[in-house]
Amino acid sequence: MKEKSRVYLICGFLGAGKTTYSKKLAQDNKAIHLNPDEIVMQKYKPEEYENNWDTCFAQIMDFLWQETASYIKQNVDIILDVGFWNKEARSRAVHKIKQLGGQPIIYYIYAPDAVLKQRISMRKGKIAEYNHLHFDEIKKLFEEPSSDENIVVIKNY
Repeated sequence: MKEKSRVYLICGFLGAGKTTYSKKLAQDNKAIHLNPDEIVMQKYKPEEYENNWDTCFAQIMDFLWQETASYIKQNVDIILDVGFWNKEARSRAVHKIKQLGGQPIIYYIYAPDAVLKQRISMRKGKIAEYNHLHFDEIKKLFEEPSSDENIVVIKNY
């Protein structure tokens, strides 16, 4: 039996392929895949999440942290397919996982901007349209992981 539950923190920008990669990683490691975007879209109506994304997302993240704590207690591995767009968010998540008794592992799913833009352009819905139109502005909000964060880089293109 392994010592600690491994919690894979999936970091990456829009269109990097985080969810596709995460689902395969979950399958390969017999881990639970937790994705807030998917749960938001299941739990709320499109008009709710399209107009109040931040509120819906925050509520689901509270729920996912409770789930994560429960899985760690059961010594189950977890994939947190969240994005973790900045160093502070990654650092807080690592700290929280350690406090809960888990072993955090950060995966950075990378793709070049041209690939990201192409993938985003294929998506449907109001949010996808906004993300495509405002790609450069939104990208400024993303902080790539640095070498001191002890990350696993996955080039996904």
